[in-house]
Amino acid sequence: MLVFLIVVALVVAMGGAAVGVVVYNNEKRRRGLPGGGQKALPGDVLRERTLKELRVGDVVTVDGKDYLCEGAIEYDEDGHRWIGGRLVDGANVRWCVVGLERVGSQHVRMLELDTATDVAGYPPEALVVGDVRYALDKRGNATAKLHGELGNLVGGKQTRPEGHVERCRWWLYSAPGDDTVVLEQWGADYRVLRGKRISGDTIDLIPGS
Repeated sequence: MLVFLIVVALVVAMGGAAVGVVVYNNEKRRRGLPGGGQKALPGDVLRERTLKELRVGDVVTVDGKDYLCEGAIEYDEDGHRWIGGRLVDGANVRWCVVGLERVGSQHVRMLELDTATDVAGYPPEALVVGDVRYALDKRGNATAKLHGELGNLVGGKQTRPEGHVERCRWWLYSAPGDDTVVLEQWGADYRVLRGKRISGDTIDLIPGS
């Protein structure tokens, strides 16, 4: 009888130790996961979206002001992709262009539509706007997918379906400092976007979905 009791006690002790090892290993694996140890279910996304993934309905905070992204253009040039978001705060409208460069620093450009600068014919190697001279930096052709409200671009939202695709020619101009111009051709029409290059660290994105 004594031997039997000793065997039972040993089995119970060994079982408890095994459970303890399992619990310890599970806890160790849990702590090793990213995001504070929260294990993701299949299909879950652990990272947050960035400005380069700007969508309609997102809120963007710039210089303490909140802008609603009412429209977005997804550009694709031979696999290189960038985004242009139409940000609205009342009557104030700005364009946030992210990821235009193929290599190097991925600048964020905060731009406004410049209706005073007229472009006739093929765009020149340099643009002079006021006292600032902008030199041509890059140019190309892209496929553009249109989302949401984009003002009067390509006839306005009423005349095109969601996700409509257009071809766009573009020219990037730079000036000393952070001044920049993005010139686009849509059909026979040109539009001039002028503003500054800024750091993406100064902009907050609140995803709308």
